[in-house]
Amino acid sequence: MVNCYYKILGVPFRASQEEIKRAFRVLALRWHPDRNPGNPRAAEHFRRVLEAYESLINDSEKRRQRKSGGNERFNRNAQGFEDCSEKGPFSSLDEILQDAFGLSFERREGRRGVDLRFDVQIPKSATIKGIHEDIVYHRLVFCRKCSGVKGLMSRSLCDLCLGNGELEEHCTLRIWIPPGSDNGTRLKFSGQGDHPAPGTPPGDLVVFIYVVDGA
Repeated sequence: MVNCYYKILGVPFRASQEEIKRAFRVLALRWHPDRNPGNPRAAEHFRRVLEAYESLINDSEKRRQRKSGGNERFNRNAQGFEDCSEKGPFSSLDEILQDAFGLSFERREGRRGVDLRFDVQIPKSATIKGIHEDIVYHRLVFCRKCSGVKGLMSRSLCDLCLGNGELEEHCTLRIWIPPGSDNGTRLKFSGQGDHPAPGTPPGDLVVFIYVVDGA
């Protein structure tokens, strides 16, 4: 299995930690699901690359500890195989990516873009028949070129967001304010808020209506 891990990453059997990390950076960027939204096989490729990287780095760390006289605790399971009771140098996917890239692939589960608020004043006469209004605002969106990858590694790869992973987008939206709208009326426009991460829903734009005297 160890030999398979080296083959998955495309590195020689005696590859150093830096060589393993370098190979992982390239393959992880290529197969990360957020960068391949239309490829159903990307997640499986990324999982295999991640498994290979974590296993080889952990194995390298164990060898280093043995050479330096470090103590390791082992437990035997019911089948008699030895399992290290330590989890290795990484405790989460975030830590693995941070260590390999010096950047953060932010976790996407459960995230949603931020809702935005916009205030609009309309004349009292518009509350009778309704009115169209053109509003202009800015929202944060993930960089389409690097798929929202943040950090120093992205800075060298993406000249659009310069490693920020996000861009400010200028938006113009024509909205319909229906008749009967009064002070404090709220109109929600789904998906028009911030969209900082691919694969997650954007926030909404909430427009607050204020009625003023006038024609």
